[in-house]
Amino acid sequence: MKHLNLPPRLLDAVADLIGRHPGGLSEFELMQQLDKHYPDVFPKPDLRDPLLLFQHHFVLMHILYRLQDDWWQAGEGVLDINALRIVKRPVVERGEQQLSVDRSLKDYYLDWDNLGRENTDSVQSLLDGFWKRLLGDQQAPEALAELGLDDNADMPAIKARYRQLASEHHPDKGGDPEEFRRIREAYEALVNGFK
Repeated sequence: MKHLNLPPRLLDAVADLIGRHPGGLSEFELMQQLDKHYPDVFPKPDLRDPLLLFQHHFVLMHILYRLQDDWWQAGEGVLDINALRIVKRPVVERGEQQLSVDRSLKDYYLDWDNLGRENTDSVQSLLDGFWKRLLGDQQAPEALAELGLDDNADMPAIKARYRQLASEHHPDKGGDPEEFRRIREAYEALVNGFK
């Protein structure tokens, strides 16, 4: 795994800004703060250019995961990283506290070669997948309710319930076409959300 050799000033700038926001900040807020306080180190990208935006995102995530490792190993803190909130927490008891990390995601951002593999088309595909999952997450509660399922339903339960309702409400079997359409759309939203 290749690590990027970044200017120490950039690592220090990110660490400084995280320290200034004990309640945490989002990735976008961190980009804005870097542009405001350290414009010569990490200027905000052109938000209309998906590839440039992704490259900035990648570098920022690379830095965050490096800081996460450094702070954890030094016992200085736990850096929680997700798109909505980046926050440094104190280490309570090192033996009891586990650093919860999506290892594959962390490995992706720590390997500098991954940035070179992405191009305009692959970045657009990543963005399309993100929006598809986001919409699926927002539609899931309504779709589950339409199928008469609770929030804990897994894919086998969703498929079984869909087959049952589709059989009951299919227009070829005398069912209401509008009801069948709602059932099918709910099922498709859930299936797309699981991908």
